[in-house]
Amino acid sequence: MSFLQKGVQLLPMNLFRRLLILLFIVLFVSILLRTAWLSDDAYITFRTVDNFVHGYGLTWNPAERVQAYTHPLWMFLLSAFYFFTREIYYTSLSFSMGVSLLAVFFFSLKIPRSTGATLFGSTALLFSRAFIDYSTSGLENPLTHLLLVLFFWIYLQNKSDLKTLFILSLLAALGAFNRLDVILIYLPPLVGVLLKNRHPKALAVMMLGLAPLILWIFFSLFYYGFPFPNTAYAKFNSGVPQSELTTQGFYYLEEPFSSDPTTFLILAPLLVLPVLILLEYKTTIGRQSLAFVRQHLPLILGITFYAAYLVRIGGDFMSGRMLTSLFLCTLILWTQVSWKPRLQGWVWGSLTLIAILSGLLSPFPTVFSDAHYREGTPFWKFIDTAGVADERGFYYQATSLLNTLESGKPPLWKNDWANEGRSWRYANQRLVVTTSIGFRGYYAGPNVHIVDTFALADPLLARLPILTGARWRIGHFERALPCGYLETLESGRNKIQNPNLALYYDKLSLVTRGPLFSLQRLREIWNLNTEKYSYLIQSYIPSPCREPSSLLHPP
Repeated sequence: MSFLQKGVQLLPMNLFRRLLILLFIVLFVSILLRTAWLSDDAYITFRTVDNFVHGYGLTWNPAERVQAYTHPLWMFLLSAFYFFTREIYYTSLSFSMGVSLLAVFFFSLKIPRSTGATLFGSTALLFSRAFIDYSTSGLENPLTHLLLVLFFWIYLQNKSDLKTLFILSLLAALGAFNRLDVILIYLPPLVGVLLKNRHPKALAVMMLGLAPLILWIFFSLFYYGFPFPNTAYAKFNSGVPQSELTTQGFYYLEEPFSSDPTTFLILAPLLVLPVLILLEYKTTIGRQSLAFVRQHLPLILGITFYAAYLVRIGGDFMSGRMLTSLFLCTLILWTQVSWKPRLQGWVWGSLTLIAILSGLLSPFPTVFSDAHYREGTPFWKFIDTAGVADERGFYYQATSLLNTLESGKPPLWKNDWANEGRSWRYANQRLVVTTSIGFRGYYAGPNVHIVDTFALADPLLARLPILTGARWRIGHFERALPCGYLETLESGRNKIQNPNLALYYDKLSLVTRGPLFSLQRLREIWNLNTEKYSYLIQSYIPSPCREPSSLLHPP
C-alpha cells in the first residue's frame, strides 16, 4: 500500500491534500533560502531601474534610449519597490522569493486533478534544478511562472464565456508583457477559447484583455524607436548561420539530461507521446493517449511552439533558464492525466519516487544545496563545451543570500566586476568598453557610458554582424567596434569612417538620442522599422579596428 493510500485512509482527502501542500511549501521556502542568488544579467535590468527611479528615464546609458532588458513588467514592478527601498539586492531577492512562493502555492492548490498528482507535481518542482535556480536570480522567471499557473488554472476549468476570455487574454498579455517570447505558449489556448465562444463581441473582449501588451509595444516603438528589446536585435543580427543555431538549440533541450535529470524526465515524454499515438493508436493506451492529446491540444501546441522557438534561436547560455516555462507547462499537462482508480495511488507514488531519485542523481541536488555550493570550483568547470553554463554556480559565492548575510558586508563586496564598476564611478570615468555589463554597469552608475561589445545595450552594434568566421558562444556574439565609433561617442560628432555606416548611425542616433516628439524622429522610426536603410549595413563588412587604448577595457 502506497504512502498516498495510507494518508487517504487516515485523513479526509481535502485535509490530507492541504497538509501535503503545506509540507511542500515549507520545503520550498527552505530550499529557496539556501539557493537564493542574483545573476550578472539581472543587474543589467537593475541599472535601468536605478536610472528610471532617479529620473534618467527608461535607459541603460542615460544618453540614449535603448531597451536593454527583456522583461518590462518585471522591470516596472522592481522599480516600484526600489522607489521606496533604494536598495536593489534584498529588494529583488525578496520580491523574487515572494512571487515564486505564490506560483508554487497556486500550482499545488489549483492545478493538479488529484492528491496523487499534487504529490508528484510538487515533488518535481522541488527537485528541478532549473526551476529552483531561477526561482530567484533577479530575472523574470518567477513572475512568468506565476502568470502561467494563473492562466492555466482558469483555462483548465474549460469555460469559454466572455468573462473567462477577458481574464485569459489579460493574463496572456501580462505574461507577454513580462517576457514577449512566452506569448507562443499562451496563444494556442487563448485562440482555442476564442473559437469556442460564439458571441459577436468575443474578439473585441480578447483585444481589450490584450490591451496592456498592445500599449507597451506602441510605447516601446515610440520611446525606444523599436517594438522589441535591443537584446533581440543583438542576437538575431549576429550573422551566425541558422544551421549552427539549430544544432545549439537541440543541444540546449538535451543538456539537462546530465545536469538536471528531473527537468529532463518531465520534458522527455513530449517526445514519446507522438510516437505512442502513431504506433499504438489501435490499442487501448494509444486511443487514450490520442483522446488526451485532443483534449489538451492547445496546451501541447503552445509547448511545442515554444520548444521549436528555443531550437531556432539556439537556446541560451544559462543552463535551464529558458526551460523553466517549458518545464512548468509540461508538468501542468501531466498533472491532468487520469489513471484508473485502482492504479491512482501506485502510479502517482511511482512517478513521485522517480522524480525524487532523478533529483538525487543530479550532480548538485537542490535539496542539499548550502552556503558552500560549488565553492572553490575552477572557472572553466562552470561552462560546458557548448557554452552552456551553471550560472548559479558561477555567481553563487559572490551573490548568494546565505553568504551575504553571513559576511555582514555589502552585497557583492568581493566581486571583481562590481568592484571595477565602483572604481570607474569613483574615478569619474566617462567612457568604457567592456563585456559582462551587469555588475559593472550597475555599480559604475549613470555617469559612465559603457559600450557593450556583446551589443545587448548598444543600438548600433546590435545591428551589426560578428566578424566572419569568429568563434561565438550562444548569447555572447561579440562585435568588432567600427573605426571611429568610440571617438564619435566621446566627442558627440559622427567620426565613423565607413560612410554608409556613418549615415546609418545618424539615422539611428536621431531615434535613440533625438527629441522624442520630433517629426523627423518619427519618420526615421518608420524608416528604420521598415528596413529602408538596411542596405547601409548589409554592405558593411566588420573588421578589427585599433582604437585609443585609454578607452578600451578588457573583459
